[in-house]
Amino acid sequence: MILQDLLVHRQKLIGVAVGSGMAAVAAEDGGADLVMVLNAGIFRSQGLSSMTAVLPVANANKLTWEITQRHVLPRLKHMPVIVGLCAHDPEFDFEAFFHEAHDYGVAGVTNFPSVGFYDGQFREALEESGFAMADEINMLVAAKRQGLFTVGFFFNLPQALAMADAGVDILNLTLGFAETRPVEAQAHQADLDRAVVGINKVIDGLEKAGHDACMTLFGGPVALPQDAEQVFQRTRVRGYIGGSSIERFPAAETIVHTVRQFKLASTQTQHDRLGAITARSKTMHELFETIRCVAQSKAPVLILGESGTGKELVAREIHRLSPRCTQPMVCWNCGATSESLAMSELFGHEKGAFTGAAGTYLGKFETANGATLFMDEVVDLPLSVQASLLRVLQEREIVRVGSQRTIPVDVRLVAASNKDVSRLIEEGHFRLDLYYRLSTVVLRIPPLRDRPEDIPLLVGEFVYEFVDRYACRPPTIPDAVMELLIGHHWPGNIRQLRGAIERGFVLGRGARFRTEWIQDMLAMDGRIALPAASSNQTVDRREIMDVKRARLDEVLARVGGNKAAAARQLGVTRRTLYQWLRQR
Repeated sequence: MILQDLLVHRQKLIGVAVGSGMAAVAAEDGGADLVMVLNAGIFRSQGLSSMTAVLPVANANKLTWEITQRHVLPRLKHMPVIVGLCAHDPEFDFEAFFHEAHDYGVAGVTNFPSVGFYDGQFREALEESGFAMADEINMLVAAKRQGLFTVGFFFNLPQALAMADAGVDILNLTLGFAETRPVEAQAHQADLDRAVVGINKVIDGLEKAGHDACMTLFGGPVALPQDAEQVFQRTRVRGYIGGSSIERFPAAETIVHTVRQFKLASTQTQHDRLGAITARSKTMHELFETIRCVAQSKAPVLILGESGTGKELVAREIHRLSPRCTQPMVCWNCGATSESLAMSELFGHEKGAFTGAAGTYLGKFETANGATLFMDEVVDLPLSVQASLLRVLQEREIVRVGSQRTIPVDVRLVAASNKDVSRLIEEGHFRLDLYYRLSTVVLRIPPLRDRPEDIPLLVGEFVYEFVDRYACRPPTIPDAVMELLIGHHWPGNIRQLRGAIERGFVLGRGARFRTEWIQDMLAMDGRIALPAASSNQTVDRREIMDVKRARLDEVLARVGGNKAAAARQLGVTRRTLYQWLRQR
């Protein structure tokens, strides 16, 4: 059996929950390892919510089997089919169905819909009426006796242990329905982080009980291929089964493309990604290794890099890979903050400490006790606050504003800046002793223009983010557009690149990208001086022009002297390009 081979060889598998023959064929064309026919997919294909699957609107088993028999099985060539069954249907003859399903070539069954999706008083009423997870496990055991493959939806560790004891082939951890994805990237990442912690707890619990179980995931915050890639990297989970995350758009080509991306995520997780950061350049891979090394220590870290390079993402990966990852990372931007506000925000204050202090306030250090505190633009702190911060780092204790009592804190500090720190020290705006305290480890993030080989990978990441946001098919990005993106100097770095890709979605809604969409957006960069070099040294106007001329010569040589093509690659108008030529 194909599925048994996957388990034996410990390959990661990608499954697709479908509700129509069209979706099943698209999943097979995309390279899925199995399809699950679930009544959630049936309702979804009719434009209804997946949540309809857990409401008593129809006989789930008859409905699902009808779709499987008439629309899915006749259209598939070799794809294993798993049928979702409600174990609590008193009128359904399960033994007869197992024989019939086996004769039709069905590979296996799963317990869907499950009582595990219910909670609160409704769940209590179901259990009082005799509807329990134990019935679903017994159904899977009966199916296994008839030679069918079994996939068990479960929701917590006790259920996983019960299914493993019963010999269920695949344990499918349900993280919830994937109907929507938080718009705010940090909120989505926080959900993903919590899911990773829960996944690892279940896997650890199974291993402690002596089970080498094949565990997969279903739904929840794993909404995109890059989400799955993160989970595969940070856990020992063996696969992912997607429903609405894959079948949310009723277009076969979109399903094919999405499944392929999930399959790719299941095989390429070790080199080009570190958590939420993706890159394939040598300099970024070296940075990945440094992050892994420093994450296990308590040493302060100073992250330097231009605006938009991803300093906070690096800080979050340091935290996620550290022993403190079970606690949330606390973030605070130090920019444009007065002395009194900074003291209160960092160290807290007592009731009545100043006008408006109506109660005790816990500062960032107390909130981050036992965790990580990320201070962005730390060089913008007033000098008096810098002195107080230095004392806290040395003594590992704080004093709230308006108090004399010292409070011990255990905080791992990660700071960041996009400014020239050495110049600020020379000018007396940043304390040298604080720099030495913060810079036990210094991480320098290279600007995007120094690693153009990362751009295609980042573009692919952003494409799937905006396919999800704008509910459209993945657009074609012509070679000319990609060359334009790779050749641009990106003063705004990754943040600017992301904006350029979103512009293509806003204007085209899934249509083929056009070079003029990108050129119009990047034209302003030709009139803006290039950022300082990676060493954070200031450059004068003459040096800026030298950089522009060298880049112009490089691009002209690449396009054989074609000035129109050179202007497109540089993201400037031909008029600007001719001005540069006259200034040479």
